[in-house]
Amino acid sequence: MPNNRNKTYGGAWSIHDIESIKVINSFNNRPVAPADFCNDYKKWLVENKTFKGWDEYNFLDFSNGTTETFDKFYQVHSSLKLRLLKGEYFYHQLQAKLIFKDRFGWIEDGDLTAGDVLVMSCPFSDTGNIPVGFNDILSVCDEKNIPVLLDMAYISISDLKELDLSHPSIQVITSSLSKVFPVEHHRIGIRMRRKLDDDTMLAYNQNQYVNKYSVNLGSHMIHSFSNDWLFKKYKDKQRQICDEINLEASSCVIFGIDKNNRYPEYNRGGISNRLCFSKLWDGRI
Repeated sequence: MPNNRNKTYGGAWSIHDIESIKVINSFNNRPVAPADFCNDYKKWLVENKTFKGWDEYNFLDFSNGTTETFDKFYQVHSSLKLRLLKGEYFYHQLQAKLIFKDRFGWIEDGDLTAGDVLVMSCPFSDTGNIPVGFNDILSVCDEKNIPVLLDMAYISISDLKELDLSHPSIQVITSSLSKVFPVEHHRIGIRMRRKLDDDTMLAYNQNQYVNKYSVNLGSHMIHSFSNDWLFKKYKDKQRQICDEINLEASSCVIFGIDKNNRYPEYNRGGISNRLCFSKLWDGRI
């Protein structure tokens, strides 16, 4: 995957929005229990949304962004074959090479089979939309007992209102605040599981051995903003720039999708090209 982080529309970034920065700067580091934050954050994520099965994920842990959740999931399933959609978040592709080695395959290149493990982002990392074939893929995983981790890091910058998360194959859901607020360096995330399986993340959450500054900041932000504030604030700007440079507006407000290959330098391995507007809008470009 090419490194486009320094290009005008490369990468995927939070918007360093003046309104959110003012709230961050007003932060008073009041103590918040990690469990209380996780409960509040889980509720905040689905305000005004209908996510079937959401109430089944009752075992919550504070995670250092989504990344720590990924690593714990890999540890449990490292003997299986990792399957990803083309264009998926680069971190999974890197771990495929480092951990799974020859036990890796793109979903598009062959049928899912028993012995696979699936990591999938929704909204999808390559488009910001629901992954193509989302429910069909999960139904196959249900049938073949394929464990699934669902990465919902982009859900709070999207207009997605309905999802079916009741598929029994979904073992873990993770999300973070790193795209909806400029807090990416504070690593504020959540892991949600159906079962209480023991691991190190659970152990240090139970002992509150976590970054409490980040916990407190995360609590401050979700109690200061609704989960759709960013989408509502920037959706008109998204439509305008997509019209100007001939893109399709993504369900995630920071992205435009090029389906006509006008901007091939922003291809991430899928069939379209993803452009991110955040740094242009907040003046970093």
